[in-house]
Amino acid sequence: MPSLIDRRPMWPRTRRILLIGAWTGLALLACGCHRGAVAPSTDPASPESGAAAPAQALDLSPEQRNAIRIEPAGTFAFVAEADTVGAVSFDEDPAVVQAESTLISAAANLDQGRKELRRVEALGETNGIAPRELESAVAAQETAAAALKAARDALRALGKTDSDIDRIVSSGHFDSPATPGHSVWVVANVTETDSAQVRVGQRIRVRVPAYPDRSFAGRVSRVYATIDPNTHRLTVRAQVHDPQGELRPGMLASVVIRSGQPVASIAVPTTAVVREGDGSMIAWVTTDRQHFTERALTLGLQREGRYQVLAGLKPNELVVVEGGVFLSNLLEAPPSD
Repeated sequence: MPSLIDRRPMWPRTRRILLIGAWTGLALLACGCHRGAVAPSTDPASPESGAAAPAQALDLSPEQRNAIRIEPAGTFAFVAEADTVGAVSFDEDPAVVQAESTLISAAANLDQGRKELRRVEALGETNGIAPRELESAVAAQETAAAALKAARDALRALGKTDSDIDRIVSSGHFDSPATPGHSVWVVANVTETDSAQVRVGQRIRVRVPAYPDRSFAGRVSRVYATIDPNTHRLTVRAQVHDPQGELRPGMLASVVIRSGQPVASIAVPTTAVVREGDGSMIAWVTTDRQHFTERALTLGLQREGRYQVLAGLKPNELVVVEGGVFLSNLLEAPPSD
C-alpha cells in the first residue's frame, strides 16, 4: 500500500489537469459566444434578413370572441360595370343638332366657293378678270374648306363617325334619327377613370326616382370623343327600351353600364375589410376561431356589398366579417398596467 509520502506528488498534478480542462472549456465557450454574436441572422422573418416581419396575431378571450362574427371566404360572380348618373333626354343632343347645322352650312359654302373659283379661273385675265378677284376666290374657297374641317372635327368630338359625317355632307340633311318605337334616349356622364371601358353596343340598366323598384334596359349608341375638362366626365348616349312610355325627357337617372363578362372571384363582405392608417386594406383571419391574424388584401371590384379579393385570401379561409375594426383597435391599444 503506498504511503502518504508516496501519494503527495499526485495532488499537484491532478490539480493542474483540472485547471487546464476548466480554462479550455471557458475559452471554447467564449469563442462560441463571440461567433454567435457576429454571425448574420438567417431567419427569413428577422430584420437583418431584409424580409417582412410576420403579421401580428391576437389571442382573444371568450368574451371578446362573442363580439365578432366569422364566415368562410366565398366566391362571387363580379361583373365589370361603370356606375354613373345621367338623365332622360330628347331625341338628339342640342349640341349635336347645332354641329350638324354648322357642318351642312360649311359644306354648302365650300361647294359654292369651288364653283366660283372654277368660274374665275375659266374666264381668265383675257376676259377682264382682275388678279385681285382671282385671289379673293381662292381665299374664299380655302376659308370654306377650313370651316368644313372644323365642323367635321366638332361632330367627331360629339361621337359621330366619319361615315355619319359623310352621309350628312352628301345628303345635306340632319342625321338625327328619332329613337325607335317604345324607346328613349338617356344621356350618362361616365367618370374619367371608367371612360376607357365604355364602348358602343354595351348593355346598360337605368333607374329613375319615379319608379324606384324598376329598371329599364338599353344599349350604348354613342360615346363622345372628349372628356369635359371641368367635370372630368365622358358623355355617353344610349337607347333605352320604354314600352309603356313612362320615361320623360329631363328625368334624373342612375345608369349602370356593363363593360365586361362576369368573373368568379374570391369575395368577402365589405364589413370584413379594415382600412389601415396608411391606406392599406386588411382582414382578420383564423384557423381555430380562437387565434386571429391580420392579412393584407388586394381588392378589385365592389358589388352588392362585397369586395373582390385579388390577393391575400384563399377560398373557404375563415374571415372575421364583423368586428375587424374591434380587433385592429385591440391590437393598437396600449398595454394595461
